[in-house]
Amino acid sequence: MRTFAFLLSSVLLLGANSVWAQKAAPSAETVLSPRKTYIATYAKWAVKEMKRTGIPASITLAQGILESGNGQSRLATEGNNHFGIKCHDGWKGKTMFVDDDKPDECFRVYRDPKQSYKDHSEFLVSRSRYDGLFLLDPRDYAAWARGLKAAGYATSPTYAEKLIKIIEEEELYRFDQQVIKPATKGLKAHSRYKMAPNGAGYVLLEQGETVEQVAFDLGLKLEKVLAFNDASYAWIPRAGDRIYVTPKKKQWDRKMREISTCRMVAGESTWDVAQRYGIQLEALYKMNAWSVGYQPGEGELIRLQGPLLNVTKTPAGTL
Repeated sequence: MRTFAFLLSSVLLLGANSVWAQKAAPSAETVLSPRKTYIATYAKWAVKEMKRTGIPASITLAQGILESGNGQSRLATEGNNHFGIKCHDGWKGKTMFVDDDKPDECFRVYRDPKQSYKDHSEFLVSRSRYDGLFLLDPRDYAAWARGLKAAGYATSPTYAEKLIKIIEEEELYRFDQQVIKPATKGLKAHSRYKMAPNGAGYVLLEQGETVEQVAFDLGLKLEKVLAFNDASYAWIPRAGDRIYVTPKKKQWDRKMREISTCRMVAGESTWDVAQRYGIQLEALYKMNAWSVGYQPGEGELIRLQGPLLNVTKTPAGTL
């Protein structure tokens, strides 16, 4: 009997020790990978920059992960440079030299990673070659990734695909949704719905599709769609064109720019400018104090923000 009691108590003691050991030992699930540690550390700054500049947090984080090797590259550890930004003209801060595309290339050095995140935003906003990015839906991380590659941010031919893979593997788009809440019903929840940075909603016309089909697909009246686009029944858009499905705005909203302008491109009309920036054609004429029938010349400066002056309600250029 005593032997049985001893064995029983020993088993209970071993069981208790086993449970204690399981609780005391760190779980493998609680040990974050370098990438997840990076996300947990810097996501809040990416979100803050999206609120400040409109650059998707998912894109900022993915670039930081890729360019800094999860924060473990020499540039990141010694220079707090998380985005591989080189010195370029005008940089007056500290520098360091690292082999990149060429030996001993000059890179910016920051006092801390936070300054690197802020400078990354200002780098994109302040250079005209990245202007096209700020015409994109801030929720469309794939378009932003392709736009960065097309603008020459990196030389790797698969740069866009790498960014998209990181975003989708880590579900980084969830941080974009902290800034722009996803719609759950109505037109904005439609799978084709995209949003210009100033809030105007549109879809991209597909190959072989007509405006009538777009209106039918989204449950809208054709007359309204035409009105949203300053267009008439004679309008024949091409595949890839924006078809606005909500009213365009009276202003272009571009953060970090006190005065927002663009230049007239050869072969385009005022209507083309209004469509690109999601601005009502009438408002565009009023902002620029254009007379009836006026069409700017190539290279002419066009205001996209500012007070609206009194001009005709039917300016030339309506399709």
